[in-house]
Amino acid sequence: MKILYIGAAIIAALFILKIILQIVILKKAKKNVGVKLSDILPDFRGKDFFVYLYSPSCTPCIRLTPHIKNLISKGVRGKMVDVTKNMEVARKLGIMATPSVVIVKDGYIKDILMGLIKPEDIEKQLNQ
Repeated sequence: MKILYIGAAIIAALFILKIILQIVILKKAKKNVGVKLSDILPDFRGKDFFVYLYSPSCTPCIRLTPHIKNLISKGVRGKMVDVTKNMEVARKLGIMATPSVVIVKDGYIKDILMGLIKPEDIEKQLNQ
């Protein structure tokens, strides 16, 4: 019976640690909200668009990437960044988890979304 309690305590501690880590990661990325994107990444210029950061081996990314490609094909302005090939972009933006979407309005970072996001939420953010 003690082993069962110890196991449950370990699982609860790991769950709490995971939540704390997610909060720290999101807080680090959100530091760039309000910053002019071209000041961080000179090659990324434009008014209203999104930057999608993903990894080909990330399961949520594999599910989200076709939807992102569909958004772009419909005319929604977006850039896709494979962090396994271009980690510098993620590092400069403070992104430590994929998938992540950086929403840019009037050239400034408006918001950073992390995790499995609905493509409609990206469009809503850009249209606000």
